[in-house]
Amino acid sequence: MRWNDFLSSLPVIASGGVGNPDITDVTCDSRRVVPGSLYVSISGFKRHGDEFIEPAIGQGAVAVLSENPQPASAVPWAQVGNTRKTLGTASRSVWGIDGSETLFVGITGTNGKTTIACLFQRLFSEVFGPRLAWMFGTVAYSVGDAMLPAPRTTPESSDIFRIMARAQQLPKAVVMEVSSHALALDRIAGIAFDCAVWTNLTQDHLDFHPSMEEYYQAKKLLFTGYLKKSGRAVINIDDPWGKRLAGELAGREIFTYGASEDSRVRIIEGNSSPSGTEIALQTTAGVVRFASKLAGHFNVYNMTALAAGALSLSIDAAAIARCFETMETVPGRMERVPLTAGFSVFVDYAHTPDALVNVLSAAGKFTQGRLICVFGCGGERDTTKRPLMAAAAARHCDEAIITSDNPRSEDPALIVRDILRGMPLDFPHVTIADRREAIRKALTGARAGDCVIVAGKGHEDYQEIKGTRNHFDDKETVRELFAELEKRHAANK
Repeated sequence: MRWNDFLSSLPVIASGGVGNPDITDVTCDSRRVVPGSLYVSISGFKRHGDEFIEPAIGQGAVAVLSENPQPASAVPWAQVGNTRKTLGTASRSVWGIDGSETLFVGITGTNGKTTIACLFQRLFSEVFGPRLAWMFGTVAYSVGDAMLPAPRTTPESSDIFRIMARAQQLPKAVVMEVSSHALALDRIAGIAFDCAVWTNLTQDHLDFHPSMEEYYQAKKLLFTGYLKKSGRAVINIDDPWGKRLAGELAGREIFTYGASEDSRVRIIEGNSSPSGTEIALQTTAGVVRFASKLAGHFNVYNMTALAAGALSLSIDAAAIARCFETMETVPGRMERVPLTAGFSVFVDYAHTPDALVNVLSAAGKFTQGRLICVFGCGGERDTTKRPLMAAAAARHCDEAIITSDNPRSEDPALIVRDILRGMPLDFPHVTIADRREAIRKALTGARAGDCVIVAGKGHEDYQEIKGTRNHFDDKETVRELFAELEKRHAANK
């Protein structure tokens, strides 16, 4: 796309420079500039993108967008009011993605996003075929035949449009976990969703959002700023924030779900065991029943969210049933680690108080012996939830082992100290900052009938300490340590 044609589609405040270059790529990262790129300058948390305009031009950028005039620029430039929003819409224009051939589904909320996103991808794989059902989320970016690493839960829409433009075939459906950060930072600008799903809202990310109200308002943007006029809003109204949201979306077609009497898709039965979950839903078409291999009572709501979303898109119950039947597990979500032991071990991503309660409550229902929880809290994140995590563990397990999560640049000992403020002194607990040793302690102490929950990291295969990511996988660590224990036990016979 030629620069002059591109400018005509933007709300330009001022422009300058000489030339009409051909724009072949768009990026806000000067390190990713290639010859022919449009460099979009964005104000970061620590440094401003304007500082990198010259390096970007040196890398081959042929034009610049900024919120500030750039009269000294060696290439054509334009000033716009909001470069974050413009990045997405500009990328969509440059790559020629109109989105009309693709169904976009966005999922937001505190808990459940990953599981619901995985379910939607499985559903769309059933309907359209696996290669045409894409997913962007916390675990990975699943794009056609490729599985790409996920540096963040929600990628920049510019990256999504680039991937779509370079794909051999456009996807028929794209499902995305949409984080509050992405919404607050206009990271999904340019995407219009056909369906938006609300799971719940509980305390998290208060290091980024000043209050729960602002956290809510950020999440709400998916429905008020990015959902098509004809789009479906799928909302859990058993969640008080969800019920408020449903009341505030005047003129929208809303598919409410939950156990509440006034839910459009109502849970009338929901049962879970170690082998799976079964639900019965009252819909406008009558009662429908589904079963999956996903364990944990919280999956009653995750499955219902998928069913409500699918029904809102006029996908039939048979396809929904096949989706559930073929879904084995979701990485790092109540994922059992297979061991030849008399006790069971599950790994879960639970890193908020509410998520930890859900996982421990679910495990408690099928645990005959003691429920042991290994958990920590991330560094450089909401510090107010740390004692709440301890209180949640103390209410719902029999023994806690407090350890490190991703301490990042914080001192793990100080994070543990914050956690302990919420731990009753008479509750059985120990603190072991080394996560590997904490897991060893849990496995060594587990007896027949016990259940060990290793919480906080789930699918992650790293631990970030002092700015460095070191390989660490909870499932892998459990298997290695158990093998060591078995070997030691055999040697002592």
